[in-house]
Amino acid sequence: MDSKLKLIEENNRISYRIVKMPQVGVMGETELERVAVTPFVHQVGGHTCVLQVTPNVICKPYQENEALFYINLPEGLRGFVPFYRGVINISCDISNSCIKFYGEVPKGLASSILETYEEEDTLPVIDNAIPDSDCKQGLRDWSDQCVRRQIDRYGYWSEGRSQKFIMLENLVAPYRFPCVMDLKMGTSHRSPDASEAKRRMLEERWMSTTSSSLGFRMCGIQVYKNNSKSYVSHDKYYGRGLDKSGVKNEMLNFFHDGMSLRKDVIASIVIKLRQMLAVLETQCAFKLFSCSLLILYEGDSDVTNDSRDVPIAPSFDTNVPSSSNDVRLIDFANAIEISSCSKEDLASKAGIRFGIQSLIDLLEEII
Repeated sequence: MDSKLKLIEENNRISYRIVKMPQVGVMGETELERVAVTPFVHQVGGHTCVLQVTPNVICKPYQENEALFYINLPEGLRGFVPFYRGVINISCDISNSCIKFYGEVPKGLASSILETYEEEDTLPVIDNAIPDSDCKQGLRDWSDQCVRRQIDRYGYWSEGRSQKFIMLENLVAPYRFPCVMDLKMGTSHRSPDASEAKRRMLEERWMSTTSSSLGFRMCGIQVYKNNSKSYVSHDKYYGRGLDKSGVKNEMLNFFHDGMSLRKDVIASIVIKLRQMLAVLETQCAFKLFSCSLLILYEGDSDVTNDSRDVPIAPSFDTNVPSSSNDVRLIDFANAIEISSCSKEDLASKAGIRFGIQSLIDLLEEII
């Protein structure tokens, strides 16, 4: 049995309780039913909230360009992006000092989500923190902030309306203690639809961070330390203040499990990044003005995928191999079909491939 988390607000802080739920199968039904969904505690970057529908499915606010990208995804990229699961409507109930989220999902999926709460259940890693460090308090902080921002900034939920989300593969599902790094890729983070003011803001951010020199900047990290049995986390504001030397040091910190530097993981990640780069050099369907890259690996040094039984929904892309580490591209709101790009857009050098090559070079320096 897998678990899901219930969001509860206590003294202005969001907390969670575990809800037992079985693995979900194929979502092929057309009849919809209302079910509870929860914040995704392993969200380390981004500014909009990510919610968890099932252990294998998360969802994020709908953006048309991103949905079109997944629907018309170039074949070669299928192993390097999350599996797309369709669209879901999410509503938010804020009453009695409790925040609850609900989604409309196919009836077959709803029947597998149980509303049986067990007070004695605990999830130890959630409240762990490392004393006297600059880490966040456990894993929930950034997720909580994004939930708050989504409620406060947008009127959908405060007015009682639902908001459309897209459903995607939960990339951390195969991991017991997922280590996650979120990198904002590209040397220019604008989109053709951005206002002039937003373009200036993004340009200033590009110039003041490693986006200009490396083609990427850190937007969030969580790494599990085996010696303390806890997580260290940093958010995007921390990442914006890093120079090239600081980025290299954080890479060393990310791949160090508290007991040793995981050079085996780094070597495997480099191979996958090279494969990703080769695919991006040949795809000509979309112009990627910016996107994010997730690096993931199993933080428990005593655990491998081969020794654990981690069920994956059968409708996931079977071309993606099971592994104790992974790299995926995410966040395609600024992905524009080549056929819709202007000459100016086509001439723009977004630097996604430059950023990946810089990342490869940096990782090879470490090992």
